[in-house]
Amino acid sequence: MDSSDTLNTLLVSWKGSRLVFNDSIAPVHRAGQAMLWEDSHSIDGNLLLEAAPGHTPGSSVLTLRSGTDHAVLVGDMLHSPVQVLDPAWNSCFCDDPRRAATTRASFLSRAAEQRELVIPGHWPGHGAAEGRDGDGFAVAAWAAFPRG
Repeated sequence: MDSSDTLNTLLVSWKGSRLVFNDSIAPVHRAGQAMLWEDSHSIDGNLLLEAAPGHTPGSSVLTLRSGTDHAVLVGDMLHSPVQVLDPAWNSCFCDDPRRAATTRASFLSRAAEQRELVIPGHWPGHGAAEGRDGDGFAVAAWAAFPRG
């Protein structure tokens, strides 16, 4: 790839980021509802935003706790179920592959230890992975969400 190809790739990426910013971030900021946070942010007693570095800048997960029930909405952290088998496998979208793999392994380990449902954003179907501890996270069952 020569320098003009690299520049074109960066320009397309920047234009795409600009579109996302204008569509999804700018309106929130204009409405005065934007809040910056680092590491973690407690929304209320049941909802916690946590940094999930490696995929893209600002990546985060949302943890839900209600009594003894726990779930983590992992967003872009998991693009494929195969990443449960080997958290080091990245998607082509990971900005920092090493950090993304470390983050994935850490959250999956915690989910196994604390019996959290893992709710992926990119897997086929609507539901959550029920994991079990052992040698780390493994999908023991799929908790399907009703559709309709």
